[in-house]
Amino acid sequence: MSGDLQQSIELKDVTAQERAPGILNLTRNPISLLGALMALMGLAAVSFVFGLQLFGVDPGPYIGILAYLLFPGVLVTGLLLIPAGMGWEARRRAAAARRGEAPHPALRLDLGDPNHVRGVFIFGISTAIILGALGAAGYRGVEFTDSSTFCGELCHQVMAPEYEAYQRSPHAQVPCVTCHIGPGADWWAQAKLSGLAQVVAVAMDTYPRPIPAPIRDLRPARDTCEDCHWRERTYGLRLNEYKEYLPDMRNTPQTRALAFRVGAGGDQPTGVHWHTAAELWYRSADEERQRIGWVRVEGPEGTEEWTNPTIPQDQLREARLMDCVDCHNRTGHDFPTPEDLIDEALTAGRLDQTLPYLKRESLRLLFADYLSPDAASLEAAWQDGWFDQLRDFYKQNYPDVAMAMAEEINEAIHELEAITEEIIYPEMNVTWRTYTNNNGHVGPEGQEAGCFRCHTALASTETGALIPSPSCGFCHYDVPVELLE
Repeated sequence: MSGDLQQSIELKDVTAQERAPGILNLTRNPISLLGALMALMGLAAVSFVFGLQLFGVDPGPYIGILAYLLFPGVLVTGLLLIPAGMGWEARRRAAAARRGEAPHPALRLDLGDPNHVRGVFIFGISTAIILGALGAAGYRGVEFTDSSTFCGELCHQVMAPEYEAYQRSPHAQVPCVTCHIGPGADWWAQAKLSGLAQVVAVAMDTYPRPIPAPIRDLRPARDTCEDCHWRERTYGLRLNEYKEYLPDMRNTPQTRALAFRVGAGGDQPTGVHWHTAAELWYRSADEERQRIGWVRVEGPEGTEEWTNPTIPQDQLREARLMDCVDCHNRTGHDFPTPEDLIDEALTAGRLDQTLPYLKRESLRLLFADYLSPDAASLEAAWQDGWFDQLRDFYKQNYPDVAMAMAEEINEAIHELEAITEEIIYPEMNVTWRTYTNNNGHVGPEGQEAGCFRCHTALASTETGALIPSPSCGFCHYDVPVELLE
């Protein structure tokens, strides 16, 4: 019996040597084990974040970038290391076999072997789970990179001025990609490619300060804005009410109402929106499109052209069909002026209107009359209790007010300090005057041209007459305040 047992053992050893190592057997190497560990860690991290979202927990921009971009990358790298390690182990065993140091290294799949079947089953289930997780992570990753949170909060310092202005705008509930990319795969792919260059610039700290407005690469408004706003629609008159305060002793409130002749598009355009309802082409001499040198209007009655005699025509850039953003260029990212925010705070009661000369002193302390403010200089000036000068003003000129309304004065100081955070961004060298707003015309400070980029600047190529400056009533007219009550 002992001889038969010995012979049986020897036959089993021969069979084991002739049988190829199973799939799981080849994973017993440091490379594959490291890959498996990385894959498990990546899968666990992605699953954890998905679980948080199932319970309504927002992971935030930084956790989101890890969950949808970094962790899936770790998972994929781990999966690639597993077969790489198996190949390395197979070659190592083959070399050892040639030296007579190991069993036959050939890798065969034997479905009659329960060990092989079990390995295939485990591999298939694991692959399905991992591919499902990767697919979900990839989908959410793309969705995350299209979110306003990704655009505005991930690179907080870089996009802080634009993102905070966007959150105060009428388009605050409209995702960034709706306007900046729009529908279609072509523009989406183009945006992602340009986004890679921007990510590199942020990582290398080579981005410009301030970030220039994306004028050149911005998609035409006919592909984006007009998905919601129709040129053909009749808008008629739009009534706006403005509440302002005079910089006098009583901070006298003034209410003004203006009716804007927005007009209509279609076959018979009227009002201000006539410009986009018509086929109006223009060429500018600068990238910011502030120096218009040539305009052509194509209509049913013929074509008219105008040129700016002060701008050589060979300096002009390519022709552009006028659309919404040529006037509404800051509609989603308009920066309020110090005076706007002071008036808003007076209306809301955050600044006490009964404090004498509060409007005037607030304008002075905020340097509201500066035409070319420098963010770094203003930040330095507003340090070390700068706004305590308001308290000193009342102590010197209105001591009774300073005593009786000390709390209101302190609240005013805190409000002015809060206003500074909305009008300058020193890290990006941005102030309330950094970006030109073309929605209107030159203001009292004379800093923006708006409508007058063309009107009064261009002359007819046929008659030489200038495009006349429209009267106020051409675009809007005053409405008696009594009618609003």
